[in-house]
Amino acid sequence: MVIGVNNILDCLELNTPSKKRDIEEIIRNQRQNNNENSSSIQLYHLIIDVDTTLERLYGGFYPDWLAGGEWSHLYSYILSLLRTCQELSLCLIFCFDGTLYRYGQSQWYYEQIQQRKKVNQIFKHLKQNKSGLPRRHLWLSPPAFQLCLRTILREINSSYLIMYQTWGYGQCQHQEQVKIYARQYDQSLIGIVSSDIEFLFSTKINNKNILLKYFSSKNLKLSLKGKLTLVEIKLNQLKDKFSLDNKQFSLLLTLLGNHIISDSDLIHFHNDILHNRDIATPLSKRTLLVSFIQVFI
Repeated sequence: MVIGVNNILDCLELNTPSKKRDIEEIIRNQRQNNNENSSSIQLYHLIIDVDTTLERLYGGFYPDWLAGGEWSHLYSYILSLLRTCQELSLCLIFCFDGTLYRYGQSQWYYEQIQQRKKVNQIFKHLKQNKSGLPRRHLWLSPPAFQLCLRTILREINSSYLIMYQTWGYGQCQHQEQVKIYARQYDQSLIGIVSSDIEFLFSTKINNKNILLKYFSSKNLKLSLKGKLTLVEIKLNQLKDKFSLDNKQFSLLLTLLGNHIISDSDLIHFHNDILHNRDIATPLSKRTLLVSFIQVFI
């Protein structure tokens, strides 16, 4: 995984009981805020940004992922999601990114190189540890994952699990189209599950600011008992975490890399600020880099 602005979320301590919220509780609170009768049956909607939620949608860290995945696990997981949604009157909207080269062709090429390096690390690990699985940070989604997910959703054909695909070419086209699409659900929309930090910011479309509630994709969890839990992230959380004003925070995000100044453009700066340290895991590197840039600012 490349270092970028989205990885700033790794610096937040989200995997704690106090942060996790049952989606049933979220729906109940939203119903109260909308002054609805508890006996009224209204379908609530939650958007899933598929491209940034692949690991969680796979249904867990199974040992078969090295061989391309055993799709019965995925099918069972989606069926479990469906049962939970039916009980809660919740509709999941799976949004697929159909735009061309989300961050530009050069960035896409850079990401492919990083994935190839990760594949080589996986094979290296298997040669050295034939009985042990690679660590989680080496997880890669199977190549046919999105195709199989679409096929399963079509085969189930439920009104509680629907699909939407963005289209076009250009910067942030996917995010803007998702926000425009979300407007039609108005008060029934709970928010979006993603790890794309772009969804944290409001977008002005037709002189109206569109801001979605943002839930961390890495903390989406469906328990064996059918409980779906989420962790909400707010922009103020990030600002308070780093004790930065708006201008300083914007500079921090820029120096981490985005769709304008890519990770590949900043790689020499990142190496210099880390003093070319050989850090064991990508997560440690991302966390340390954010801390160093914060001091630099």
